[in-house]
Amino acid sequence: MSVVIRLSRQGHRHSPFFRISVADQRKAATGKFLQHIGYYDPAENPPRLKVDEASALKWMKVGAQPSDTVRSLFQHVGVMDKFAKQRQGKAKEDYSGKVVTWKPKKAKIHKKKKEELAKEAAKPAAAAPAAEASAEAAPVA
Repeated sequence: MSVVIRLSRQGHRHSPFFRISVADQRKAATGKFLQHIGYYDPAENPPRLKVDEASALKWMKVGAQPSDTVRSLFQHVGVMDKFAKQRQGKAKEDYSGKVVTWKPKKAKIHKKKKEELAKEAAKPAAAAPAAEASAEAAPVA
């Protein structure tokens, strides 16, 4: 039996939520699983990711293969680095994975809203030179 670590999609339409599950390769992606070891929520800003590192390392040690997407998620948490050090035979104190944090994304703004904000930003900038010109023209008493 070949075991894989993969994402199983949960959630509603247009709002995905993924569980990181360990399953038999022959089963459906949303079918029977052996264990859930975490979750991934891409809808949040930055995305939320939680992994049970001990279970992930245990399953990879006995031969479970993570999918490409799960492998990249594990790299964000540092599980892949810990697994590599574990396979090299390093001491348990040296098991510290390199964690990569996500940067928050900029909020999306509608095109018309962007134009309105640009006009509002231009108004004070245009008013400032006019105010300076009127101040220079006025005689100082």
